[in-house]
Amino acid sequence: MRFAKALLISHITDLAGPSEALENYLRYRSDTLGVIYHPFHYCSDRRSLARKYVAGRLALDKRRCGWALPSLLTYVKDAFFSLLFFFLLGGRYDDCVACDPLNAVVAIFLKKCGRIDRVIFYTIDWMPERFANKALNAVYHALDRFCVRHCDAAWNISPRIVEVRRSQGLPDAKNVLVPVGVDLEKIALPDKTGHIPRDLVLLGALSPSKGVDLVIEAWPRLRARFPELRLHVIGKTPNNAVEDGVVYAPYEPRLRELGDSVVLHGVVNHDKVLAMLPDCDISLALYRPTDNNLSRWADPSRVKDYLACGVPVVITDVPEIAKDVAAVGAGLVAAYTAEAVEAAVAAMVERPEAWAAMRRAAVASMERYRWSAIFDASFEQALPGTGRRGEGPFGFPRQGA
Repeated sequence: MRFAKALLISHITDLAGPSEALENYLRYRSDTLGVIYHPFHYCSDRRSLARKYVAGRLALDKRRCGWALPSLLTYVKDAFFSLLFFFLLGGRYDDCVACDPLNAVVAIFLKKCGRIDRVIFYTIDWMPERFANKALNAVYHALDRFCVRHCDAAWNISPRIVEVRRSQGLPDAKNVLVPVGVDLEKIALPDKTGHIPRDLVLLGALSPSKGVDLVIEAWPRLRARFPELRLHVIGKTPNNAVEDGVVYAPYEPRLRELGDSVVLHGVVNHDKVLAMLPDCDISLALYRPTDNNLSRWADPSRVKDYLACGVPVVITDVPEIAKDVAAVGAGLVAAYTAEAVEAAVAAMVERPEAWAAMRRAAVASMERYRWSAIFDASFEQALPGTGRRGEGPFGFPRQGA
């Protein structure tokens, strides 16, 4: 795929995800690429930013407005800065990928004004109760449905969201499954022949829905059984430390109380994450099994990174990928209890041959999830005149075909 003038508008977190992967993909496939990012209010750096690439080279990089505002005002501010940055970046684009409803509404408005030709609505996260406030949640879903009606195509990160779009009346030709990929070319796998697993890793924002409490409860017992174990924590408690409307205490003090067997790395950039993970042995993805857990509707990028880096995962049966992990033997699916987590980790440590087989299965399972292949096929399906009949991203059947 090749683009004359492409634009990406997205909200981002402290850790890299699909938006940053799409930026990397479009950078070298576009004559001109504009990028507008708005960090979520809980991020370390809240400043919105605009970037412009010409023939792959960075030509502009501006950051503005890191005000700590209430959530609702933050979204208003982000919409305003999207418009401001759009005209700063040139004010005219052929193709735009807009992630989440707020950004897609801005892109659709600019399309109706004749400033953008085609808009792809990229849903990276979705769930029925996105906000605890019922009025705000209703507005969110009204905007979401508006974007589905007026976009040229909808990219959806998981099969569950594809089904939601189908129930909303989106034609299958415009309903594209775009799962999370991995930067395989950035990963160097060490030789672990005869290795005994001992290094665990927990990656991502530290919050109750990510099972951090289970890790803290299970860790003393695991260390008593296996004194050589170490836990690497990559990420931090979000600035606001609020989940489902409930304020929770930062996790770092509690993790430090577990002793020097727990190493807190804080937030690191994605390239460094991909350099660190291959040295780890067992990964943790302990999503709390509630209907309102965002991960139930998502395709968590950290799980894909774990597996691509050869780190078998202990995962709860919440996101769709847990079924794939079980099917290919790339880790163990555990119940959401500290005892189950302890048992799963112990099963890998005590049976290094079984762990090695899981490691091989994890790496093999990610071979088809190269980001470049995913985006190639997704753009071919989404943009008029380039889709392949009956075939969706990277050879998966097109939804509804």
